[in-house]
Amino acid sequence: MTKRDVQREATRQRLVDAAVESLIQEGYAASTTLAVQRRAGVSRGALLHHFPSREDLFGAAIAQLVERNEQAVRRELAGAPANGDPVARGLQVLRVAFASPSFAAELELWAAARTSKELRAVLRRAEGAARRDLYRVIGEVLGPEVTASPAYPMVADLTVQLLRGMAISAVLYREAAELEPLLEQWATVIRTILARKETADE
Repeated sequence: MTKRDVQREATRQRLVDAAVESLIQEGYAASTTLAVQRRAGVSRGALLHHFPSREDLFGAAIAQLVERNEQAVRRELAGAPANGDPVARGLQVLRVAFASPSFAAELELWAAARTSKELRAVLRRAEGAARRDLYRVIGEVLGPEVTASPAYPMVADLTVQLLRGMAISAVLYREAAELEPLLEQWATVIRTILARKETADE
């Protein structure tokens, strides 16, 4: 790789970093290409060379948001108590991580894609790989007892949908205590599903 290639890659990374920070701090509506360009401190030509459209820019940013989301899960997991019910512990870890600013920014991009065919296409491509990473991390958090069950794929799917819904609800209803009973009920449902599946397989 030549020195020029290194400089180009550094410029591209500055733009992606600036897009991510703008999405997290200012939101999608305020994160115009001009705002990102200024935050990154690069020329208009440099921006357009790497990202001809706003959709291309945010498609690149989504990968970094996903990485930050995974880091948030791992931070919560490292600080969670090792004893107790692994299902309840795992759900609590995931709930806190799904409430992180980076996850909120990712959801905001999804909402914007509702009325943008271009953004929707870019996000679907980017989210394909991200989805595999998400389910891998969820499996690590819930533990081998859950992932070994034939019912795990269904449990993982429903857990993701529940946590995304809770993250959206938290925009208006920020009291975490109001969401705790729902999380406890879902933990009970998961344990019931796993027990029934084990009984059916015997």
